[in-house]
This record gives sequence, C-alpha cells and structure tokens, in this order.
Amino acid sequence: MIEQYLERLFTWESLENTDRGVEFELKNRLIEAEFEGVTTAKIDGEAVAAEDVTLELADDERYTADEITPESPLALDLAETVQVVLNRPRLRLGVHEIELGLRVEGYGEVGFTTDDEVRPEDLVDVDPADYTVDELRTLVAEITEPESLERLLERERAGPDRTTAVAALEDRLADAEPLTEAEMVRSEPTTKDGGSNLVNDLLVEVLESPQRVSVYLAVQALGSGTPEEIAARTVLPESTVRSTLEDLEREDLAERTGDGGYSVVSPVKVLQKRQQDLWTVLRSTL
Repeated sequence: MIEQYLERLFTWESLENTDRGVEFELKNRLIEAEFEGVTTAKIDGEAVAAEDVTLELADDERYTADEITPESPLALDLAETVQVVLNRPRLRLGVHEIELGLRVEGYGEVGFTTDDEVRPEDLVDVDPADYTVDELRTLVAEITEPESLERLLERERAGPDRTTAVAALEDRLADAEPLTEAEMVRSEPTTKDGGSNLVNDLLVEVLESPQRVSVYLAVQALGSGTPEEIAARTVLPESTVRSTLEDLEREDLAERTGDGGYSVVSPVKVLQKRQQDLWTVLRSTL
C-alpha cells in the first residue's frame, strides 16, 4: 500500500534549475521512516548516477545517494523536508518527468514517477558578477535554455566592463536551441481555463501530481467527458489522461459514465477521501 502514497513525498512546483544543477523537494507527509538507499533517480528517463544525487536536510546535513545504506540509513521525521540536488544539465522550460526509487525500512524497494514544470522563474537566476569569467563559462556550458542565457547576458552587460564574459555569453546564446513549438505549448498552464486558485491550492496538497490535478480540473470543468475530450483541454496525451482517470477511478475519486466518459467527485470529497486513506495507512503501520 505504501507505493500508492509514495508520490506524496514530492512537493509540487518545487522543481527548479539552480547553479548546483536541478533541484526538487521531498516532504515526509506519510509516517516516520528510514531511507536505506536511493535506487533510482531519473529526469525525463535519463538516469542520474548515485554520486551525482545529494540529499540535503534542513539543518544543512548533506548525503550523496551512495552514502545512504541499510547500515547507514537516513531517518526522516513526519513533516521533515529533504532537498534533492541532481548534478546534471539544467532543464528547459516546460513539463518534465521525475522518477525516484527508494529503499525504505520495512517496505523494501519502492518508488514513484511524477511530473513537474520548470517555469521562467525556476530557470538559472544568478548574478554573473559573482563568478569569474572561467567560472561563468563553466556555468553556462550546460545551460540550453535561451531565456536563462538572455537573463545572464543582460545582467553582465549592466555590470562591470567584462568584454570577455559578454562575448562568452553571446557565443553560448547563439548556440542555444530555441524552444520548439511543443515546448512552448507545454510551458503554458496545464488547463486552458486554469481553474480557480482555491481549488488549485487544495488539489496541490491532496493530489500532489500536476498531471492528476490537470486531469481532475479538466473533468470538473466539463462536468464529464471522455479521455479524448479531456485530453483536448490539457497538454497531456490521451493515453496519459486515460491511465490517470483509471487511477482516480481505482481511488474512488472518479467514476465512469454511461457514454464511456468520466466524472469526478467534488474537491471536498477528494479531501475527505485523502484524510480517510491516510488514517488507514497510519493505523496499519502502528
């Protein structure tokens, strides 16, 4: 049962590019647990080596994934957060798939796959004046996002006269690939009519996955709809919408209608159901 809830570890809208690489947050919303290892870390299907995965606790304790073992586990209290830092090239604007596998004491190897979106404010946002020219070259060598490079170039031009640094940024920007049409579409809000802020805030907390929230809101806006109709209101493929609806149906958050479509329960019922499920998990572990 723990695998069904493991995705709730991920904090939605925490995915971002930094000068350290790619980062996101985990928060223990389940039970006190001990992580005995990180078995998988992937972004968009591309694996990140264990030595390039760092788990950073709130008290500045840091461990690479290969330092966490059954003999040296990482204890995580309820509501405690962990910043996961991946030493890998920065991500482009848009939605990205995140896969994380963990070895949890008492449960063995478990994992989850979710998605989150890199927005303009989540791109690399540093002051180039804090870097030497050589350090700046190293930083931008892995940046493919033109908007990040334009931001850095604008700040460098406004700062001290470092023509070498400006030239390095201009060269890198000239080589950067612009966003494709698909990427530009995917960096827009995941539902065409957005949904109310109150409903979004609620669903972020209880559904966790942007994909699930997007599908839920699209069905709610339609009243009911087929996977094809729902996919047309989101940027998600029909196959993804169908599997998400099937998951929501298994969790009693959606039900099939007579015409092959789906409807969803109200946000209040989503919250009530999640509270009941969490208490069931807690009771079964005590």
